[in-house]
Amino acid sequence: MSSRLVRLVADVLELPVDQVDAQTGPATTAAWVSLRHLQIVAAVEDAYRISLTPREIRTVRSVADLRTLLAQRGVPE
Repeated sequence: MSSRLVRLVADVLELPVDQVDAQTGPATTAAWVSLRHLQIVAAVEDAYRISLTPREIRTVRSVADLRTLLAQRGVPE
């Protein structure tokens, strides 16, 4: 599952791509701390040219959540 989104999250978390999947999030990955969360959000907004609302940012708990937000906006991953 080495999608663009997975690679982006792996880069921000400084993890190998094969250690990042849909369930990767703060509850499953020690590297996903609050500062990295904001860095992931900023990277996603930059890469996909979108702007997430504060509510959306707070609800992101995994790569799957990011995928859902992209899909809701019709943005291909």
